[in-house]
Order: sequence, then structure tokens, then C-alpha cells
Amino acid sequence: MRYVFCFFIIIYIFFLHSSRAFADNGIILKSQRDLLASKGLTFDLHAIEDYVSVYKGGLKDKDTWLGRFDFVGELDLEKAGLLKGGLLHLDILNAHGGLKPTADNLVGDLQTVSDIEATRSTRIYEGWYSQSFFDHKFSVKFGLIDLNSEFLVSDSGNLFINSSLNIMPSLFINNNSDAIYPEPVPAVRLKYSPNENFDFLAGFFQGDPLNNDVNAHSTHFGNGEGLLSIEEGQYHYKLPVAGGLAGTLKGGFWYNSNDVPAVSEDNYGAYAMIDQRVFQVNGTQGLNVFFFGGGAPVDRNIVQDSYAGGLNYTGLMPFRPKDVMGVAFTNSDISHKFHGRTGQSSSETVFEWTYQIQITDKIHIQPDIQYVQRPNGASSTKNASVFMLRADIHF
Repeated sequence: MRYVFCFFIIIYIFFLHSSRAFADNGIILKSQRDLLASKGLTFDLHAIEDYVSVYKGGLKDKDTWLGRFDFVGELDLEKAGLLKGGLLHLDILNAHGGLKPTADNLVGDLQTVSDIEATRSTRIYEGWYSQSFFDHKFSVKFGLIDLNSEFLVSDSGNLFINSSLNIMPSLFINNNSDAIYPEPVPAVRLKYSPNENFDFLAGFFQGDPLNNDVNAHSTHFGNGEGLLSIEEGQYHYKLPVAGGLAGTLKGGFWYNSNDVPAVSEDNYGAYAMIDQRVFQVNGTQGLNVFFFGGGAPVDRNIVQDSYAGGLNYTGLMPFRPKDVMGVAFTNSDISHKFHGRTGQSSSETVFEWTYQIQITDKIHIQPDIQYVQRPNGASSTKNASVFMLRADIHF
């Protein structure tokens, strides 16, 4: 439990220091940021810290700490008086913490319990340039891009901490986590938005991101082998009821020309997802539901299909109007073609409960409970009960 006490001491010291510093300098800092923003330059310091405790089952009963720190800067070239529709983005990432990875050492799961888990490193996370045309109806982005920042995004699912509720396992597991956190790759993304209801996206990503030993800082751009392409269509709508309950339908497919040579020369898959508000008190409070699923060929993939769903409610308690509570599940079915080779069988299912507490607009604390059935799809590993506590801070 030593990590728990250290975690709370760090958070307490931060709150104490921040309250004093902001009281003295908050107005000055805000005026300086506003001045820079008016010239097109913005920046953000963002920290996420996770305390993780496996208190029953899994590989071992133990606790650890995972962390992520981002420095993000953007330059709007139009506001800077340089080029209309141009935007430069740079994100420097530091991944840190204790025992890594939890999947190999604590839980033994296929779908990692924390979406910030990564090998300790300081790297360029994302660095890209975006240019829009024709009154923002068309845009092109190129550079180091996280595929999951544009594709397979569920706004409701992003509340949850388990990685499979943020990026579909039928893509990230079957492609060895190519092109997503923490190792985006050189890519080009095209986007066409003919009106407010439709978006069409196409992305072309380097198929081989190299491993962390070779590319620890994201400055080595690989050997150029393979191409991971993904196309997605999005439909944004409002139900014809009082207040107009907003929803989004998404569907897409992906193709990777650089699969494991001993298994297949290429790989592919498809997916669909829906986000829907089903009840609202006002524009910011209410109940959202989501569901998504995807599949890939059984003869060349560990995960033949995966699906997830859940709901979250903003403002469940009247005296906490901005807090969000959510419950969700995610499931990955193991391909029967790989049972004999990997020792895996059946499927892995995770249930998650979470509650995001808003301390201020820039500080959230989030207790989280996950129950992992058949970690890694192996009946030999005990079901794992995991408690997590997340601090999410924007400076």
C-alpha cells in the first residue's frame, strides 16, 4: 500500500502548492496565455497518474504506479498571420512509473487495464502539420500521428481507463499496437466534411513502428516496410425528439500489408460503433450509451472479434453536476486457429466501473474498479480484481 500513501501525498502537495501559486500568479499567467493565444500560440501541460492494485487473482497480488506527462504546443498559422488554415502541433511525452507492464507482471491480461501503460521513455508522441481548404471542408494532416486520435474514437468510451474501451482490440492487438499510443508513426490523414452531418476520413500509416529498444524517442522512422491504411465514415445526427438527442454512427475498415510473414502476407478487418445520448436534463447533463465491435480473419489473428459497450451519466448527483459515473464491459474472442500455438482459448472479458470527480475544470480524480475474466484468454490464470485511482491534471 506504500504507493497509495505516496500517491495521496503527491496530490496533496500539488493542491497545496497550486492553490498558493495560482492565487498569486493566476491572473498574470492567464493574461500571458491569452496574449500568446491571440497570436496563435497555445500550450498545455498535462499529467495523468494511475495507482494500480491487483487485490485478488491475476498473476500476483501487488500494487504499482503508472504515469504520463505531456507537453503540448500548437501554432495556428492563420492567427499568427502566416497561412490561412494551417496548424502545427507538437506533443512531447514522458512515460514513467513503477512496475511495467502490468499485463505481463500483475494481471496477465490481453486488454491492458490502464490506457497510459507504456515503457518508460521520453519521446516525441505526436508532431504533425494540418492544412485545411475550402472553408474547412477538406483537410490534410501529415507527420507523427496517433491513429486513435482520429479513428475508432468513442466519446463516451473515452471516460474509461481500460485500454480496450478506447481502442478496439481487433485492431491494436492484431497489429502489434502499430500507430497508436505510445508509438505513433509517420502518416498522412485526409478528411472531407461536406456538411455538419458527415465526415469521411482516410489514413495511411507506416506499417512497422519498430520496437522501443530501437525507437525509444520516436526519432527513428523505421525501415519503411508495409502500410497500414484505414478508412472511416461518420454520421452525426439528432433524434427527432424534444431537445434533439445527439448521436454518432461510425464504420470503417483497415488493411495492413505488413503482417507476420510466417502466418500471412497481409491483414485486414472492419468495425462499427455508435454513441447515443438517450436522456438529458440540460445540454451538459444526462445519460449516454455506446457500443462498438470489430472483427478480423481467424486464420491470421489472435483476436477474431472484439466488442464493447456501456453507459455513463453526467450529473447523477444534483450537488455534483459535472461528475461522471460509468459502467462498461469489453470482450475479445480468441481465434480458434491460435489455441494450440499460444495456449489461449475462449475469450477475455473485462467489466469496469468508474467515477470521475471534478475538483476543478483542470483537475479530475477518478476511482476505478475492473474485473478481468480469463486474463489473456487462459483458464489457468485466475480472474483478476483490480482497483485503480487516477489523477488527471492540466496545468
